[in-house]
Amino acid sequence: MEVDLYNLLQGNEVLVIFTTITLGYLVGKITFCGINLGHVTGVLIAGLFLGSWGFYGNQQIATFGFTIFIFCVGLQAGPSFFSAFASNGARYFMLSALVAVIAMSMCLIFSHLFSLSIGLDAGMLAGALTSTPTLVGAQDAVSNGMVSLPEGVSADDVIKNISVAYSLTYLFGVGGLMLIIKYIPTIFKIDLVAEAKKITRTPAYEKTINENNLPMVRTYLMRNGRMIGKTIKQIQESSKQYFTVLGIRRNGKLIEVNDNTIIEENDVMSVIASITQHNYAKTQGIPEVFDRELLNYRICTKEITITNSDAVGKKVWDLRLPAKHGCFVIGMLRSGVKLPVSTSTILQKGDRLEVIGEENRIDKVSVLLGSIDEDIEKTDLLTLSLGVALGLFIGTIVLRFGHLSIGLGSAGGLLIIGILIGFFRSIHPTFGSFPRPARNIMMDLGILLFMSSIGLNAGEKVISALISFGPILILCGMAITIVPVFVAFIVGRYFMKMNAALLLGAITGAMTSTPSLNMVTELAKSQIPALGYAGSYTFANVILTFIGALLVLL
Repeated sequence: MEVDLYNLLQGNEVLVIFTTITLGYLVGKITFCGINLGHVTGVLIAGLFLGSWGFYGNQQIATFGFTIFIFCVGLQAGPSFFSAFASNGARYFMLSALVAVIAMSMCLIFSHLFSLSIGLDAGMLAGALTSTPTLVGAQDAVSNGMVSLPEGVSADDVIKNISVAYSLTYLFGVGGLMLIIKYIPTIFKIDLVAEAKKITRTPAYEKTINENNLPMVRTYLMRNGRMIGKTIKQIQESSKQYFTVLGIRRNGKLIEVNDNTIIEENDVMSVIASITQHNYAKTQGIPEVFDRELLNYRICTKEITITNSDAVGKKVWDLRLPAKHGCFVIGMLRSGVKLPVSTSTILQKGDRLEVIGEENRIDKVSVLLGSIDEDIEKTDLLTLSLGVALGLFIGTIVLRFGHLSIGLGSAGGLLIIGILIGFFRSIHPTFGSFPRPARNIMMDLGILLFMSSIGLNAGEKVISALISFGPILILCGMAITIVPVFVAFIVGRYFMKMNAALLLGAITGAMTSTPSLNMVTELAKSQIPALGYAGSYTFANVILTFIGALLVLL
């Protein structure tokens, strides 16, 4: 049997899309000059290659992809968007806005200077900053008829211009930014490792949670005269060891325990505490014994989402989880970014804490802090569908002032509704359940469906564009990648007096570049830069979405 692959692909747009994604994942595994391309870049390259052979993406599939992607971006940002202004949030917002304004200004200058066709400037900005929300916002504004097009220019022409400019500037936006970030510490003579340690060496951060603080359950026979006759709370305060007593066997019977329980001689006490604290007990000569019933507690790890307003704004240390509940925080996610966690870390609404401890006690802690993420197994498709429909409807509303049309567009409407649903869910956890794995799948699938269509539709034109005005676009894109980084670093370092490790993390967030964040954390040998990234990334996604639409309107 003979199979003509070319004709087979030509007649099946869905097959072309998923072939592009498959090839893109393979290309994304390639490492060039120490830089991993990643699956998003790989899908774009695969799309451009297949597009140059005459294959096309399906616009409806692309629209579906960007719809679920931008809506999920809003959902992810929603819980922490408004509370992000606390704890240096204003500085992160200013950095994100600074990068966006500088990049947009440069695009407008280059567009006027080189008489670029409409749409090229928006695509150039999206590629130079590797910002998919910018690309979505720009193309959506054109598709919705919000842009006054020059005579003889169709909406499809402008959308292709956006895609072509994005494709030509995206690769340097990814790799070039990583190289710039790598050499900024050398240029400014900064020891990034030492900068990160300045934060980790602060008094509050010395209590960093690590492998020595992982909890274990052990049982002890109480024969230490200094502890007999004292309450559990008094023993904690006098020894400065904040352990939790799970149970006590007294005269062969289990008794109820609280902080005011008085310890009697020959009590067998079940204690959950860190390895360090158990070692302290050994130095005090407290004998360890075996009691099957008192050791029969299940230690597990669960992820708790912070939704309770009483916990927002507090430090991890203020929760006193080890002392009060025998639970330990060992990890944190904020806006999808893994953050370093210490006792000084300030909690924001929507943060996800990875907590280890006795199962029943974790359940009680989850009620105080929010909800356990793994308990949510089903996605609220009603709220999801209603939210997308409402976002698209709001995006169709256009206010006209003479020849000027102002509207959010589909991207803006979806983003705002997504943020609001994410925020209200953080207040009412029973509303609009969206498990993190489900949201991540929707985001990844959405961005890849959209990116494959971008590559396929731009592929036919990208070669001719590269020959004609490609060098100008690439050089302009390089400038737009480089200049905002240096300006933001100088402003953040010398005017805002920010720690260099946090600042570089914040700049990569403002440029929406996760690969560059990985470069910073590697250089700093610390996860501290992720704190800055999470701070600016949330704002950058929102700002750059509207910047993309604004560029094609001007």
